[in-house]
Parts: sequence; C-alpha cells; structure tokens
Amino acid sequence: MASNFDVVQEVDVNGHRITKFRSSQTGLSVVHVDNEGPIVNGYFTLATESFDDDGCPHTLEHFVFLGSELYPYKGVLDGLANRALANGTNAWTDVDHTAYTIATAGSEGFLNIMPIYIDHILYPTMTEAAYYTEVHNINGDGEDAGVVYCEMQGRENSASSIMDLRRQRIMYPENSGYRYETGGLMSCLRSLKAEKIRQYHRDYYRPDNLCLIISGRMDHKKLLDALGPVEERIISKGPLPPMKRPWVDSPQAPLMVETTKTTVTFPSEDEDMGEVAINWFGPPVTDFLTYHALEIIETYLTDSAVAILKREMVEIDDPYCTSVDFNTSQRIRTEIQLGFDSVPTEKLEEIEPKFFSILEKIAQDGFDMDRIAAVIKREKLKLLDRLETDHMTLAWPCLIHFLYGKKDDSDLAEFTNDLENLDKVATFDNATWVKYLCDYFIDSMRATIIAKPSAAHAEKQAADEAKRIEEQRERLGEDKLKELEEELQKHRAQNDIPVPAEIFDEFPIPDVKGIEMIKVVTGRGQPDSHFNNEVQTHLDSDPAKIPYFIQFEHIKSEFVEFTLYFTSTELPARLRPYLDIYFESFYSLPLVDPSTGEETPFEEVVKMLDSDTVSRECGVGVGHSFRQLALVVLKTERAKYSEGIAWLQKMTWNTRFDPDRLKVIATKLLNDIPGEKRDGSRMSSACMDVIAYDHGKSNIAALNVLNQAKFLPNVIKQLDQEPETVIEVMNELRKILTHPANIHIQVQGNILKQVEPKTAWARNFILKDASTTLAPIPFSSQVWSKTGKAPGNKGYVVNMPSIESSFASHVARGPTSFLDPDYAALLVLSECLDTLEGPFWKQLRGSGAVYGANLRADVEAGFVTFSIYRSPDALRAYNLAYKIVDDYASGKSRFTKQELEGAKASIVYRIVSKEESISGAATEAFVNQVLKKVSANYNKEFLERVQAVTPEQMQHAMDKYLSNVFNPNTSIVVVTSATTKVKDISEGFKKIGFQLETKNIDDI
Repeated sequence: MASNFDVVQEVDVNGHRITKFRSSQTGLSVVHVDNEGPIVNGYFTLATESFDDDGCPHTLEHFVFLGSELYPYKGVLDGLANRALANGTNAWTDVDHTAYTIATAGSEGFLNIMPIYIDHILYPTMTEAAYYTEVHNINGDGEDAGVVYCEMQGRENSASSIMDLRRQRIMYPENSGYRYETGGLMSCLRSLKAEKIRQYHRDYYRPDNLCLIISGRMDHKKLLDALGPVEERIISKGPLPPMKRPWVDSPQAPLMVETTKTTVTFPSEDEDMGEVAINWFGPPVTDFLTYHALEIIETYLTDSAVAILKREMVEIDDPYCTSVDFNTSQRIRTEIQLGFDSVPTEKLEEIEPKFFSILEKIAQDGFDMDRIAAVIKREKLKLLDRLETDHMTLAWPCLIHFLYGKKDDSDLAEFTNDLENLDKVATFDNATWVKYLCDYFIDSMRATIIAKPSAAHAEKQAADEAKRIEEQRERLGEDKLKELEEELQKHRAQNDIPVPAEIFDEFPIPDVKGIEMIKVVTGRGQPDSHFNNEVQTHLDSDPAKIPYFIQFEHIKSEFVEFTLYFTSTELPARLRPYLDIYFESFYSLPLVDPSTGEETPFEEVVKMLDSDTVSRECGVGVGHSFRQLALVVLKTERAKYSEGIAWLQKMTWNTRFDPDRLKVIATKLLNDIPGEKRDGSRMSSACMDVIAYDHGKSNIAALNVLNQAKFLPNVIKQLDQEPETVIEVMNELRKILTHPANIHIQVQGNILKQVEPKTAWARNFILKDASTTLAPIPFSSQVWSKTGKAPGNKGYVVNMPSIESSFASHVARGPTSFLDPDYAALLVLSECLDTLEGPFWKQLRGSGAVYGANLRADVEAGFVTFSIYRSPDALRAYNLAYKIVDDYASGKSRFTKQELEGAKASIVYRIVSKEESISGAATEAFVNQVLKKVSANYNKEFLERVQAVTPEQMQHAMDKYLSNVFNPNTSIVVVTSATTKVKDISEGFKKIGFQLETKNIDDI
C-alpha cells in the first residue's frame, strides 16, 4: 500500500536531520530527529486545553494505559513494551499538552509497539472500573484513594503548587486554559465523573491533533510502513468534525494591567524559610530573537557565583536566599518566572525591592559587554554539547512547534535554529540590552507571590482533613463503607482480567544483536597490554611519562570531559562532614600562584573558568552510587584540552580557603535544609541512611541532611569566632583527599585528535609521590553501621506535618559483588514484581494504595530496598506488598513464561540505556573497568546471564534476599507520614512484629 505520508519539512541542525511527515488522509503528524545512539525515544503528543480544575487532561492520561479497543486489557501495553526492549511506558501532562513516552533499545521493538500504543491513545476503553481504581474511590475505611488522587494529594499543598495556582489565577482570566490546574484539584477529583473524561477524549484525542515525535536511529520506510495499519484503522472510523486548534484558535489572554503582590502560606512545621516568585509575561512564543535575548539576560544575571543576582543576594554573609533562578515556559505568550528559594522569613518582603534596585542600577550603568559576550559564547557551547548528549534538545522545540507553529510547518526551522539566534543577539549593543531589560523586567507588569511557611496552616490542614474523613465515614455509615469496599474489589477484578498469553507470544522480542551501540575505545596513560587498539597505540606514541593513573575513553565528540575520582576512605570521622563545604567551594575560591604567592580573587577565577570551560561540577558519588568516592568534573572544548588539565591542577591544589567564602557557602547549605525536610520521600531515605551507615566512615551518613542540620551551625559559629580552626581542618581534608594514592583520572573525548594527549598532562598536572600504589575503590557496603550489618527490629515512624500522604523504605541485605551469581536472578525477580503492570503495580497502585512502589537491588551499597511513594496509608501498602511477595515465595503464585520473558527484555533496555549518549557510553566504560572491577564487556556478559536465569534461581534469590525485606527480624523500616496517620501506622506495624519508634523529624 502506498503511504499516505508526505514530507512537509526537512531541517538540518548542526548535522542532525529533522524530517516532518503528515498524512494527507488523517492529518497525523510524524517528526523524526536523527540522533546517534542505541535508544529510540518516542514522545507522542496531543495539544490539550482545559477550562476547569477537574483534571480531565491528567485523568485521561491515566485512562490511556488501561486498555484499548484492539487490546482491551489493563497492563497489556506495558507488558508488550517490555518485550519491545523498553522499560514500560510513561506520560506527562502539562498545562498545554499531554505527551506519551516510550524509549526502546533499538528501532525494531519501537516499530512493533508503536501501532499498539497509538491504538491506546486514540481508542482507549475508558471503563467505569478503570475510573474507579485509577482516578478516585472511597475505600472501606472511608478514605479517599485512587492513583490520580494519591498523586495530587502528595502535590497539591506543597509550596510550589500553592504558588503556581495563585500565579495562574492572577495572570489569566477565566476563559483561558492557562488559568487552571490540569492535574485536578482534590476537591474536584472527588466529584469528577468518567463521562466527562470520555467527552474530553472525543474533543482532543484525534489523529489531526496527534504528533509522533521520534528521536534516534530510524529507517523512514520502515517507520511509514509500520504506520500503514494505523492509517487504515483511523480511516475506517469515518471522518471527524472540524476541530478548533487548541490554544492557537482560542481567545488570547490579555497582558496583566497591574502589578500585584500576593502572600500565601504553605504547611510547614519549620517556619524559618519561605519562597518568592516574580512572574512576567514574555514575548509571543514565535518571537525567537526576543526569547533568546531574554534568556541571555537571565543567564547573565544568575549563572554563577559572579552573576550579579548571585553576588548580591546569595554569595553574601547574610543571604537573601540560597538560590535564584529563572524559568521560562513556552506558552503562546511565554511566561517568565524568577524564583528565590529558601528565603529567611524575615527577608521575604525585602526580596522584590532588592531585586529591582539591582536591575535599575544595570539599566542606569549598562551591562558588562565582555561578560555578555562570554555568556553568549558559553551558551552556544552548551547547546552544541546538549546536541551530542541529550535527545530532548531537538525533540522539545519540535513539540513546541507542533503546539504553536504554523499549520503548514513552514516555520519549523525557526523553532530549532537556536544557534543562529545566538549569533544574532551577539551583535546587540548595550543600549539594546538595556531596552530589553526595561521592556520585559523593570517596566513590565508583574505578579509577585510570597510563600510563607506556617505551622498553623499545617495543623489546620491536618485537622480539616481528619474532620472531613470522619464526617465522610459518619455520612456513609458502616454498611455503605462495606459496600464501597466490595465495589472497589469488584472493579479491581474487572481491571485485572488476565491478558491472554497468545497476545504476548505473538509479539516478537527483538534480537539484542541488532542494537547498534556507540563505539568507545579505551586506552591507558601507561602502556598496557590489555588494550591493543588504535587509541592505545596513539597514546604510546606520545613519549611523555605519566606516573599516575589515567584512563582515556575515545568517542566522537567536539568536547573533552575530565574527571578526578577521589577515594575518601582515609578521611577521619571529624573531617568527613566537611566534604559538602569543600566541594561547594571547590570552583569558587581565590587562587594562589605557588611560585609568586600572587592571589587571584575568586570572582576573577570564576570568570576565567567560565571562559575556558563548558561545564563543571563536583561532589560525592557517581550518580546515586559509589558514594565513598568524590568527583571533580570539568568539560572543555576539544581545542582547550591543555587549559582544562591546567585548571584541574590549580583548583585541586592552589586555592586558598577563605573564611568569608566558607561562611557564605555553609550558610547557603544550612538554609537549604528546611526545604529538604519538607520532602517526605527524601526524608524517608535520609532517616534510613542515619540508621544503616557508620557515621564515622560513611559519606552517606556524614553528609546526611539530618546530620548536616546539626553540624553546619557549629561550623558557621567557628568561622565567626575561630576561622583559623576551620581553615586548618579544610587544608587537612584536602591533603588527605588529594593524595596521589587516592586519585583515579578519566578523560573522555576525541583522543585521536589530540596531538600530545599525555604530554599535556605531564606539563600541566604535577603529582608529588605519584608512583604510590593506588588505594582500592571503596564500596558503600564496606561502611555499614552495626544495624546495617545485621538489619532487624529497627526503624522509625516519622511525623511530618508538611505532607498529606506517607512514604516508606524497607531495607535488607543484598549482594555486594557485581559478579555475585545471585545478582542476575535477583534483578529478574525484582523486575517481575515491580515492572509496569506487574504484581506491585496492579495490586498496590491499581487499588489506590500507592502512587508508586519500587524494588531496587543496589550491589554497591549491598542493600535490597522496597520503597513506597505517596501512599494514603504506608501500612496498608506494606501489607499488600508482603502478601504478594509471600504468595510468590510459597509457590502460591507463579510467574508466567510471558512475564519472565518480558522482565528479561526490560532489563535489556535498562542496561543499554546506560550507554544512550556518547558521554554515557564513555562513563560506563570507566565505571565497569575501574570502579566495578569487571571487564569492558561486562554489560554484554551480564545480559547473557540475565537471559539464562531460571525460575529455580529466582526462588533461591527470593529465599536468600527478597523475603528478608518483608521480615521484621531481617529488615530496617522507615515511614514518613502526615500527622493524622502516624498513630495508626505505628500501632499497625507493632501488631505485625515491627519494633518502630515514633519520632519527629528534628529528633533524628
């Protein structure tokens, strides 16, 4: 059959080809962004517009995953997605669109699942049973539940959500869709009906309002062939009535006619820190030149410690806030928000006048044009770097173009030519920059929202909710509650009708050998017989002698990234808590020339670093793993290879610890803590780390936010009274941490294009005693506390008045070696249980008991963790999970062949996705060979072990590891809960054998 799709636009962005197709018969749009890498990403996007707070866009997003006309089974889409070498599916709902996502290893599985996914989007079943469990229900205890309800319960009364809703109400009139909470307010969700969601689907979920954005390697003919049956099915449904284009054809909101300042409160037991947001309208979304000019101004004002807003409001002894950042939302007219985080409550009213006094001075004196030029140059380099490393860099402007671009697509290039616009703004003179500043920030109407923390708000919220629930129970009565529980179970049973095995069996699992991986070639700074390749030959041809460890990863990149890995094992307990201060200050201290003693102020150091680097970061841990290591990372253009190495030398050894800078940094860290302590999920993990790790040996424990809350005030006091004592400590910490025995170095980039890859190191990075034997790479499993070594009969139920739901972590011992023969089986077992539409998903999330539940086997930490995210009742969620695990452990329940195949296929994606980009592939090569001490082919070998896992091996992993997570005698438990549920949860856990202490967060 001839394709209905025509190429309507082709654009080239720095070597990345964007091709847009549209069907002449159905109006369905397809955009392909050609990106290198093994992962294919899909963003299936619909423009959605809502004129109330009922949450139809969000609830409909959830409906889509519960079955389609051709596949009328809950969970079939995610089950098939796993077989397509994906890790299930996902989606997000924004105020102006809904996007359904999938990412697969290779294109074959993507093309297989795409038609089925589209069937779910365009033709979902949307049953009453699905509404009842997924959106809202009242359970037998008289409590409101449902997946969407749980999600919004955990979000609605956060500071950011309260501020956002007030902003929307002020900036937009009642006839604008931008005014409303598309997620749904809880009060509205309690009265929303399924039919309204179905009507919303009829109005917006149409092929001519659907754009398939695909990023990755993809054959166009195969793509269009795969869409052929989709087209036939759409056409068979008959013609659709004309549609008003969302947003573009709607009445446009007027600009604000007055400047406003509004104060709101949010629930918080700690009343020390609040938030401030200043909001403006920006230019129309299609005014790209103004958009980029304003982004440069925003970056100029906030991008580093020397940016004027950071310098005058953050990097001072008595800071106004801990961070100040702009965020621009691309609506039909852009929205600009400037957020001030962790503002001391006594300074909340001072933020706005201070900010505008700074802007008015710039308007009077003009911009620093050298810095403007430096900002533009750096932004261009960052954009080029993102084009190499981030799929969304081009997918996102294609999505915005679909929402707001011309219907004939003639302006697609304008939405994607950021590089050209940056070149244009580089020609602006000072007067032009000042005009933009005045027109859009100083003289433009604005809406300022001040958010104050309030313990009284928290108490009233808890009391009001308890009263509402009690009145609901009384109103319904025991008989009705029993009936509602029976109704819930009936609907759950209807949703959980098993998917016929033949549907899975007929869906092929792609051959992993067909996945095109990114090529990384490894070499070492010293001749090494293990590496017999062109990169090692090139390195060996450089005669320079390197007495320290460097591993080079060759990739095709225009940039070079340097990473120093510091082993922290030898740090004594008294120094370890200073690591955060050390790394927060690492790139922003004065620099001392060791030969002359001449000092460069930190402001000049930051400016020079900005000129020579594309990005830089430092801190503890490789992602969420290897947290006994500390990292310093610096990325430069390829041509600045030597300069990057020299900067590492200078910043590692030649900076001076200035007590004023250290006090500013310690104060900023301390002021961030109240905000972190309002996060139930984060506090659940933090309390667990307090219990599980040795506070003297573990970075995780020493840098835990709860410990830092007690440590930092003492440091600040010392810096005021005895600064030399802190300076001495910091110098001692640096001396131990940067000892040559503790340093491993990684370089990733186009090594073959460096003429002297080793000589540059010999000249610019001098290590004394560099021949010292390297310290072994430490694992977090080596620094357990006494309880971590022998978990059991320990844990907390933590009272958190700032949250409305509950969170939990359940931890037991796990494998501690990546070569452990049980690891593959444990991973497959965990994937079978908590995969999308697996037993946890169906029975915990499907019943409304949680928004999310997760199993994680962390080999580096040596723990297996079951976590509960946003639950109305963490005890009920645990009991459901325990029964699931116990049924599989006893043999009462068994995994089907199809579930086992799907879990193994999903793990393929999880492993391959680590190498999604060129930088990811290079990092993975180093992590495997140097940190994990496994072969360069470990991922491939591990996938073979995964495929070979048997049910007997999974049973062994269940008995040896997973069952222990749900046993009071072999696990540690932390629950963080809203005040109203603390007593019930605590007493409930005691009844089933757990010895949990009830505590307030500040008592831990």
